[in-house]
Amino acid sequence: MKINTKLSALCIAATLMSVAQAAAAAPAVTAPAEATQPSVASPAASAPAQVPAPAASAPATTPAPAQAPSAPASPTPAAAAGSAKTATPVAPSAPAQRPSTSVAPAAAPTVPSTAKPSKPQQPSTSAPAAAATSVKPTQLDKLNHESAVPLVLEAQSRYQYAISGGSSVGESFQLNGKSYRYLSEDIGTKTKLISYLTQAYTKQASEQFVGKFFVEVNGRLAQLNADGGNLLEFGRATAKMVTMTPVKRSYLLTVPYPAQTKKANEKITVNFEKVGSYWKISSAPHVIF
Repeated sequence: MKINTKLSALCIAATLMSVAQAAAAAPAVTAPAEATQPSVASPAASAPAQVPAPAASAPATTPAPAQAPSAPASPTPAAAAGSAKTATPVAPSAPAQRPSTSVAPAAAPTVPSTAKPSKPQQPSTSAPAAAATSVKPTQLDKLNHESAVPLVLEAQSRYQYAISGGSSVGESFQLNGKSYRYLSEDIGTKTKLISYLTQAYTKQASEQFVGKFFVEVNGRLAQLNADGGNLLEFGRATAKMVTMTPVKRSYLLTVPYPAQTKKANEKITVNFEKVGSYWKISSAPHVIF
């Protein structure tokens, strides 16, 4: 009994010791296990911590828009985006030129509009017709009741220039008890004066005029110191053809006086002759004027 009691005590003691050892060993093992568990739990906790974070971000979808404005709030990306956008308008500007080319076809309809002004220019072709009437009277190749008057005016101008002594009054002298004056240098000889007059008159009419009103002294032409002319306004004259041949024609001119004179119109017959290619007046100047 004593032995059993001792054995049982020893077993109990051994059991207690093993329990104590186990207990001693258990803390040592559990402590590291707990240490490792916290280390493991810390990653595990970090993982759950990360999991709730997306979960929180998932419900917080409204904050996500708040982050979206914050993204534009960053000026530098916005400026970069803006610069990229400004670069892209440059590319549209090239297409903007393409629409402008499309506008150019739209301008094509304006070409017909310019064709419309060309119709007003057709009346301007009537201007050449007016130019035809503005042919130099000294080079008149077609004579009619309209072109006859300008030739008469040219003839009157040359008659008045000659009868007044030319460009200036020349030196005066006495001849046979009468006062004479020399003509100006440009028409101071018979050859020069005839050449000047035959621009509008025939040679025969010119020589008839020179022989009647001028004298030749020492190779120079002179005339009486007197002024000539009349008040008839040949610029307002009208002409009516009287006779006609291929090279000779006659026109009856109706020439008015100035209105203040209250005189009746003069009727003057002027003869024309074709010399070469141009028409000349075959009536002597002093007969007309």
